[in-house]
Amino acid sequence: MDETGRLHKQIEELKTLLKAAMTRIAELEARLKTNSGNSSKPPSSDLGGRKRKPPEDPTGRRRGGQNGHDGKTRDLVPDEEVAEVIDRDPEQCEKCGEPLGEAPRLDAFIRQVTETPEWKAFVQQYNLWLKRCPKCGALNRGRMPDGSPKGAFGPRIQARIGMLSGRFRLTRRETRALVKDMFGVRISLGSVQSCCKEVSEAVAGPVETIQEAAKTAKAVWADETGFGRCGKNRMWLWVAVMEDAEVFRLLPGRGREQALELLGDGFSGFLHRDRWKPYEQFDRATHQLCHSHLRRDFQCMLESLGETGTQGAMLKLASDKAFHHWHQFEREEIDRPTLIQRMKPVQKEMKQRLEIMKAGVGITKKARGTAKDILRQWDKVWTFVTEDGVTPGNNEAERAIRKAVIWRKTSLGVDSDDGCRFVERMLTLAGTTRRRGIHLLDWLTRAVQARLSGEPAPDLRS
Repeated sequence: MDETGRLHKQIEELKTLLKAAMTRIAELEARLKTNSGNSSKPPSSDLGGRKRKPPEDPTGRRRGGQNGHDGKTRDLVPDEEVAEVIDRDPEQCEKCGEPLGEAPRLDAFIRQVTETPEWKAFVQQYNLWLKRCPKCGALNRGRMPDGSPKGAFGPRIQARIGMLSGRFRLTRRETRALVKDMFGVRISLGSVQSCCKEVSEAVAGPVETIQEAAKTAKAVWADETGFGRCGKNRMWLWVAVMEDAEVFRLLPGRGREQALELLGDGFSGFLHRDRWKPYEQFDRATHQLCHSHLRRDFQCMLESLGETGTQGAMLKLASDKAFHHWHQFEREEIDRPTLIQRMKPVQKEMKQRLEIMKAGVGITKKARGTAKDILRQWDKVWTFVTEDGVTPGNNEAERAIRKAVIWRKTSLGVDSDDGCRFVERMLTLAGTTRRRGIHLLDWLTRAVQARLSGEPAPDLRS
């Protein structure tokens, strides 16, 4: 090969290397721009915190209620909930000083003041006396009443401790401090943990019933997120939200096996989800891919340069149209047949844009892969258009799992299998009782008392 040919070959090799380097640089730059608005990353991971809306221009009005604005007052508590009624009469006329003791009452202005009692835990002391039998000489010790706790704390305070930790996500140390400050109870960290364990075991039966109900539910919104480590295993928190319940499972993995534990292999309802592949194994289910996730994918494309950015912008506009029509349907401004007709051009446009991106001319590797995956599951993108009870987003699951993410950040994960069960059971109960209108603290107290008495936990419908 002559010198000219050798130089041409080197130039071609350098061009190939440069193209690969530029592609890699573009991918790395796109990764740096990844945030909660263009990916599935949580808002807390955004560098510099969550973006805020720019301040609005001042209007010239003062802050607060404006002149002429109808004020709002607190609604009066019903008479049956009033603990004490105190009558206050004026003693003398403010104008002339005349005594008003004998003057008749005209009407009363009612003002209610809400206060709490001075909460102070009470201590019951049992003197278990020892007696000798006068007949046989055997020694006998008095026994605790049936249903008494084994330790030093009763069912009501056990339920409160379990709720402070599992519902309000306080650390064990913060729970101990609150119990001491509010109830005047000195308690060790070990006793706090023991109370949480007792509560967890008391509610195991009803929670298992709810977990099984998810496997036969008509519709489920599913999601998962990391939850630290337990021993050598990295843990993942899975959630399945139903109309009247929330199910949480804390499991060592994010794959097919864990998805099966959450929903069972025979799940055949509507499944709202993202594009995580383990959910695809539920071939009897009717799937709905989350459009909020798709919008974040489109936003990521939009922020790219060249053809990827152009097509991403058009996909985002198509998504805007889809949500506009859906919100019209939600507000009952249009009916189902109209929704179906208005969605047809949106579906056509979005599919055409994705086909262009799939072809790969001037499209980034990540965007091509996303387009291919959406087209592969195209029939699962539009279920909400034709089916009652299906929504285009997975917000139900994302809202439910958000409180668990906050718990993870403050607790730094779990240390034992008992801890895993406590997390999933308390999250399940907190979400389910809220949806069913059940007072959680009262129900927990009855559940702990039932366990001490050897009875089943109360029904979660009451």
